[in-house]
Amino acid sequence: MKNKAVGGKRNDYGHKTGILGAFAILLIVGCGSSDPAPVLTEPTALPEPLSELDATFHEAIVYGPSDEKNLFDILLPNDHEEVPLVVYFHGGGFTGGSRSAAWRQGWANRIEEMIDAGVAVASVDYRFLNKSEGVGVLTPLQDGARSVQFIRRHARELGIDPDRIILIGASAGAGMSLWIGSNDDLAEPSSKDPVRRQSTRVRGVILLETQASYDVARWTTDVFPDLGIGVLEGAALLGLEGRLLGFYGISELEDFESPETRAYRRRVDMLELLTADDPPIFVRNQNQPNEFPASVNLLFHHVNHATAIADRANEVGVECLLYAPVLGIEDPSGESEVDFALRLLAE
Repeated sequence: MKNKAVGGKRNDYGHKTGILGAFAILLIVGCGSSDPAPVLTEPTALPEPLSELDATFHEAIVYGPSDEKNLFDILLPNDHEEVPLVVYFHGGGFTGGSRSAAWRQGWANRIEEMIDAGVAVASVDYRFLNKSEGVGVLTPLQDGARSVQFIRRHARELGIDPDRIILIGASAGAGMSLWIGSNDDLAEPSSKDPVRRQSTRVRGVILLETQASYDVARWTTDVFPDLGIGVLEGAALLGLEGRLLGFYGISELEDFESPETRAYRRRVDMLELLTADDPPIFVRNQNQPNEFPASVNLLFHHVNHATAIADRANEVGVECLLYAPVLGIEDPSGESEVDFALRLLAE
């Protein structure tokens, strides 16, 4: 169960802060902070599929400590100020992929609709798993959260409305979007880093070919309850032992059930993190058949991930639009992901 603020007043991002929290924020604002030089890079040519848009493109803006991976691009509609924003996180199993995926042909129509509606689009790179360095999945997930905080910190310079942000992701990027959206606000009001003081709360999350949780033990109980095999047996069957180790930054499979790894797994269990105060969800898993997950691709993108999220959202009272074509499920609204985003951003 998340900690819920009692009393207090709502801050700029629509969630409550208690009296002490508000006092801490006043102290931070009063003390001021020293930020580095302007972050917005010089405009460059628009990506080829989007070259006709009435927009300006800025590449490789650094948002975090790893200059090689903590980068984002942003596409801004021209002649607009304080525009809403959609933040895109790419897929790749936390081992590959690039922010350039957002600008490829398959996304061009969606992006054109958003730019025409006066909505900016950012695409984010993040660090990958590397079990040799003990880097677990929390590292890229926290990178994603920091990118939102950085954008919010520099909203005025970027021309973004900090109160109107939606996350969209594919595969691992969808899981990242769900993790950020289902968490308590990750802002740290007393941090010396002005970026970390910013809210991570958003208007909504859009999940395409997502995973339901990064505690993979939940996959055997909530996603594939009828498999009849445990997590370690399943990992061995599909040759995923190394992937499992990398997810939690552990060195031996025996460590999966250690107290430390159990605590880590709870921190990345989006099904458990999801509670009634979280933003609306759009989820679509459509590229995989409803079959036994006998391949890595099907295991990670099975329609059961989408239905598990929808079931949990319905249980806790979060709006969820579910699209699972292989099961004949289509939300009665008929909203596309762009329709969903524009509706929430207009509220």
